[in-house]
Amino acid sequence: MTSTLPPEQSALDREILDELFEIVPDEWDAFLLSVEPRKLDGDGQIVTIVNPDVAGAEIPATEAIRVCVAKLAAFFAREKRSWERLTYAAFADEAGTWRVKITAPLPPPTAPAA
Repeated sequence: MTSTLPPEQSALDREILDELFEIVPDEWDAFLLSVEPRKLDGDGQIVTIVNPDVAGAEIPATEAIRVCVAKLAAFFAREKRSWERLTYAAFADEAGTWRVKITAPLPPPTAPAA
């Protein structure tokens, strides 16, 4: 059984990453975007963007990132997928190529076609 990422989720992930690469400072070699649902008032999400290699290095999320994150949260709600935290982690390797890891809830596994 495997999980396939739905096209809508993949497109939203791409939008979020595109927006991140627009605002991450050039001198950063890594970043971590963390998203958590608000627990008390239930409105919106808590979004933080930090450089995990530099203590205190943080940039504010833009309105565009917040809109993309809200669309992704709404998608998860429609799909009835609960989540506690989403992360988009990236680092530039020695060649300068960005390596990205996204941690998000996957759809339920489906049986392989016979």
